[in-house]
Amino acid sequence: MTKNPKFIILLYHKIGEYPKNAKFPGLYVTEENFDRQIKYLKNHGYTFLTLSELKALYDYYYCNGNLDNKYNINVNRQDKISNDYLINLINEKGRYVGVTFDDGSRTVYSNGLRVMKENGVKATVFMVSGLIGSVNDWDIKNGENEDEMLAMDDLKKMVNYGIEIGAHTKTHPHLTQISPEEAYNEMFASKNDLERMLNISVNFFAYPYGDYNKEVKALVEKAGFWGACITKTGRVKKGSDFFALNRIAVRHNTSFFKFKRKVFKVKLFY
Repeated sequence: MTKNPKFIILLYHKIGEYPKNAKFPGLYVTEENFDRQIKYLKNHGYTFLTLSELKALYDYYYCNGNLDNKYNINVNRQDKISNDYLINLINEKGRYVGVTFDDGSRTVYSNGLRVMKENGVKATVFMVSGLIGSVNDWDIKNGENEDEMLAMDDLKKMVNYGIEIGAHTKTHPHLTQISPEEAYNEMFASKNDLERMLNISVNFFAYPYGDYNKEVKALVEKAGFWGACITKTGRVKKGSDFFALNRIAVRHNTSFFKFKRKVFKVKLFY
C-alpha cells in the first residue's frame, strides 16, 4: 500500500449538450466527453469511490488503519464498511477519485448513468431534496433554462446500482445569506428527507453555490454529516478539512488537455 495516496474529487453538474441560449453553459459536460474522461481515469489506475468510501479509505491510510466497522455506506442498503471491504478498494498506485454531481439534474441519470455502469464507476449525487421530480427553480429565477430534476424512481435506481446520495439543501439557497436557523433547517431537513424516502444513510453535504463560512460549516457538522464539499480547486490531502473538501470542476469548455492537467496538476484551468 502506497504511503502517499492521491485523493481527488471531481465536480460535475449536468451531462449532455448545453442549449444554445443557456445562461450557464459551463454546467454542462457532453456524454462523449464524460465517457472519455472516465475512461482516462480508469486507464490510469484510479479507483472510483463514493465519498463515504473515500472518507473511510482516507482514515484507513491516515488514522492507524482501524475502522471498527463504524462507517455506513449506500451500497446494499446501509452495509457497514469493514476492513476487508476497504482492502478490496486499495490499489497499488494509490490513486482514488470521487465523482460528484451537484444539484440533481435528471441528465445524470438519463445520460451519465450509462457511462458509469459501463465503466464500473461509483459516484455521489448531491440532491436538492425539495425539488425531486420538479425543475431547477433557483436557476430559472436567475434566467437559466428549465431543467428536469431527478425523480424518486431515478434516485432509487441509482442507489440500487451503488451511487451515493448526498444532501444539497431543500431549496438551493445561499446559506450565508439566510439566518442560521434557516440554514440549519435547509441542511437537516434535506438529510432527513432523503434518508426517509430512500432508506439510506446520507453522509455528505455540498454547499449550494460553494457558499459557506465558518458558522455554516459548523451547522453542517451539527446536522450529522461526515463532511461537505466546496467548489474551490484542490485535492484531498493529509490533514484536509472534511467540512470544506476541495474539488476539481469539469465544465463544457474543459478540453481533454485541460482535464488531464486538472487531474494531474490540480491547477485552475478554465
